[in-house]
This record gives sequence, C-alpha cells and structure tokens, in this order.
Amino acid sequence: MTKTYNNESLRRFELLARILNGEAITKNQAADDYNVEEITISRDLQFFRSLGIEALSRKNGIEIFNKVKNEHLISFASEYFALKMNSDYFTKSVKVFSKVDKCFYQQIVLLTKAIQESQVVKITYQRLSDDEIKSYTLQPLRLVESNNNWILHAIKKDEIILQLFYLSRIINFQLINKKFVIPTEVDENKEKYEIVLRFSPEVENEIYYKIWFDEFEIIKDSEGYIILKTEQPITNRLAAWCVSWWDKIRITSPIELEAQINQMIKAYKKQR
Repeated sequence: MTKTYNNESLRRFELLARILNGEAITKNQAADDYNVEEITISRDLQFFRSLGIEALSRKNGIEIFNKVKNEHLISFASEYFALKMNSDYFTKSVKVFSKVDKCFYQQIVLLTKAIQESQVVKITYQRLSDDEIKSYTLQPLRLVESNNNWILHAIKKDEIILQLFYLSRIINFQLINKKFVIPTEVDENKEKYEIVLRFSPEVENEIYYKIWFDEFEIIKDSEGYIILKTEQPITNRLAAWCVSWWDKIRITSPIELEAQINQMIKAYKKQR
C-alpha cells in the first residue's frame, strides 16, 4: 500500500512540474508515460482542483489556469524529494558510506534518533586537521549528507559554537541517557531586527547547508561577497552561529548583534 501511495504521489508531483515547465502533454500521453489508465490521470487533475489548482485538459494538452500557491509547491517539492531521493539518492550515499565504515548502520540510525530525541552523545573522534584522537560529549543538532559524506552538526559540552563532525572519522560512540534543550528558534515576544551579514566568497557553498532559519535572502555583491539578509530576534543561538564562521563573516547590521556576541564571549571567558 505504501508503494502504491508513493507512486501516486510521485506521478502527480512530476506531472504538475512538467506542466508548469511548459511541456505540452495530453492526458493520453501522461497515461502512457506513467503506465496507467487515462481515468487515473483525470483523477490526478481532480486532486489538483480540490486544492484550488485549476488543472484542466485541453486539446493541446493539460493546462494550469491560475497561479499555484507557493505553499502547495513547497509541500509538493518537499514530499517528492523525501519519496524520490530516499529511494535513489540516499540509498547510493549509504552504500558508499557502508564501504568506508563498517558501523555505518548504527551510526546513521542512532545518531538520527539522538537528534530527534535531543539526546546527548559521547564520541571518540579522529580529527581531520591533525589525525589526533579526542573524546567529545556532544549535543547533536543535525545530520547532513554532502557528496557522499555524512556530517554531524553538533555543539560540544560547555561550548557554544556549532561544529561539524564527519561520521567516517568517528571511531566509536554511545548515546548518553541525558537530554539537552534546543534553543527556541523564534521568540514571539522578542523584537526582530533586520540582520545583514557579509560572507567571504570562499564559503559560498557552505552557507545554505548551515542556515537554520526559514526566511532569508541571499545576493552576491559586485566584489563577489555573499550578502545574507534576514529578520531575526537577537539570541545566543544567532550570535553563536555568527561566531562559528570565524573571520569569514562581517556583521553589517545591527550593532545589537555585535553587542550580543561580545557579551556572550565575555560570559564564556569568565567561566573559564
């Protein structure tokens, strides 16, 4: 039943994408492409119309007669990615990782569990910079796949900076029976500021991986620097994220963010 649902959803999302991309496709052609009856494609169009998407069949092909809401496109794209890439993209990535690390299964499964349940993790890790072996107690926040590398985003115990740990460099690990509290991303009672950050061109490809807030705008200036604009409350999480970029970031505005960073660093030094 799950497979049938997956195929139906994938077909609908792909069909809509093809139509929006300007492809002239009739119900009959779509039925042939997806190896289904024409009545099935008619039901797909009815599904779209039930959501307010005016998808109608015409002589020259299926057409959309109104603008599709962005919220629908985001939802469809996210679900399509999860269904399609889960079976294709991530399978390939896991296969590659399995050849590098015999503990790939327990690492991916248990670290994902720790992230979802906000559970502390203790790892023994061989650092990439100097091959030195260290033990860390971590608050795991995110597991990311990039070019067949699986990377854990986490914060070390008693530290405030988000750091990256390659799963292939983890020698062993264990989940600790201890929870941690994830900082609240949005505080409705806090004033939001217009944040403008300027990043060095060399970190352009990293920015999208590390952004944790939803609303933002990114442009490139005439000198090749990356300008990120967003509206956020000034929090320790935002300040720590800025610090994690070291000398690759410059805070253009507001001055309140710089003050928060200075205050946070001062408090950290006082504890040491």
